[in-house]
Amino acid sequence: MSRKNITDVLFFLSSLENTDLKNSVIDEIDDFATPEPDGIQVEYISSKKKSGNPVIAEEVKALLQKKYRGKRNIFLTSNKKELRIDSIPFKKSDTFYISFKQKPKAGKSSSGSSVKTAIQEEGSAFILTQVLKKNKKFESAKDILNDTETYKGLEKIFGSTYKDKINAWVHSYYEHQKAFFKKFQPSQWDVFEHGGQDFMTFIKDELKKVSVMTVRGKVPVGKYETWNPADIWAVKDKTMVKNMIDKAIDGDGQTLTEFNNVLYKLIDQEKLIGLSLKKIDDRQTAKFKYINVSPRDIEFADVEKIQMKDIKIEIDTNPSKKDGMIQGAYVTFADYTTYIIRTPGDKFSNLKYESVIKGSGGKGGAAPVNLVEDLIESTASKKTFTNKHQGYPQTIEEFIEDKRDYKKMYNSLKKYIKGTTSYDQFESTIKEMFESDSAKRRAIAQSKLMQLNFFSDVMKADSEFWTDLLYMSLKVGKRFAPHGKLS
Repeated sequence: MSRKNITDVLFFLSSLENTDLKNSVIDEIDDFATPEPDGIQVEYISSKKKSGNPVIAEEVKALLQKKYRGKRNIFLTSNKKELRIDSIPFKKSDTFYISFKQKPKAGKSSSGSSVKTAIQEEGSAFILTQVLKKNKKFESAKDILNDTETYKGLEKIFGSTYKDKINAWVHSYYEHQKAFFKKFQPSQWDVFEHGGQDFMTFIKDELKKVSVMTVRGKVPVGKYETWNPADIWAVKDKTMVKNMIDKAIDGDGQTLTEFNNVLYKLIDQEKLIGLSLKKIDDRQTAKFKYINVSPRDIEFADVEKIQMKDIKIEIDTNPSKKDGMIQGAYVTFADYTTYIIRTPGDKFSNLKYESVIKGSGGKGGAAPVNLVEDLIESTASKKTFTNKHQGYPQTIEEFIEDKRDYKKMYNSLKKYIKGTTSYDQFESTIKEMFESDSAKRRAIAQSKLMQLNFFSDVMKADSEFWTDLLYMSLKVGKRFAPHGKLS
């Protein structure tokens, strides 16, 4: 299924009202859509059963058939729990799935993906350590479950709250250790440490000592997570490694480049490597990849060949019965899509920049907002956009009084706008949303104005701006730490 058609389907789902579904009740799309390698998983609150099976898949299928009636490039089929969308002519790699899962009732533990991040990471570090220290050999996910000592260790990590979610993560843990020890021998490492343990704390403390040059001058690097996506660290001779890093970062005026360089040297010597962990879908296998180690190791090398003609920008202003207007705006090229969106919910919020890689099993990551501000500053001839929602209208009165020329912005972006056909139509909808009793509608109205301001500032940027934005979200480039990824 083409990226455009997938996006259309997702936007359509986000605009669904529960009144559209006669026999089912769904959660909000922002909360219930969990990205998977070739589709999304939708959680529903309730659905009437027919012959013992929920009817929600058939209901959503009927709505999509109605929406795409007359279009011959989409073919829909469904079974008890899943909706399958194929392109015509058929191409297996384009098949897209929408699966359905009932949301647990209040007070019960939620889906596997909601297990706290710290627990997920500790679980993976534990399995890697079992191979390292206990000479365990796991030939399948079932081997982990069947190993009494290992399973008891996972039960202790997950605790009573998440104990029933171990099965949802054990495939990922099996794939992580399989991919890592395919690349490295267990004897090469002494320990795996996760967040909160000694080595992670040490790295975070060292980071506080270094600065980075930006358009605003020399500034602190900021949060660990905006520099390094590593969830756990594999270390050989921890005392030596810590001394080497400490010596390199000794004194004032040390730069992020110097910090990254010493990490690169340790990775090259196979003494240290930070690992970014991604949940692996049951149908997928994990691979180990180096990121930011050297140009030949960067998995996104082909992105450098992208030109503006290869980039699709879309600001969706289509109507939504539930929200007044579709929330999304996105930039797509090759297998990468960057969404410029607001935080889900009914509160006013800043924009965020999140990437998705086709076939990756989920999000690529979120770009650090302060770095995007610097990127815009260095790109725009005259920067007017500031990613602070407090500076944008929250009421119809503030919208009318706002000195920004939204009409000029809209008209300059017209070829990228999908939905409204004129500024007058757009403005009328925004006013209706600001006058609405729905806090969410008012928040979305504000975010659409912020999107216009953002895109109008960078509309003359070349392809490098958009590839740099992608790199920021994926933590690729000199600004970010060298690391390994298991995904």
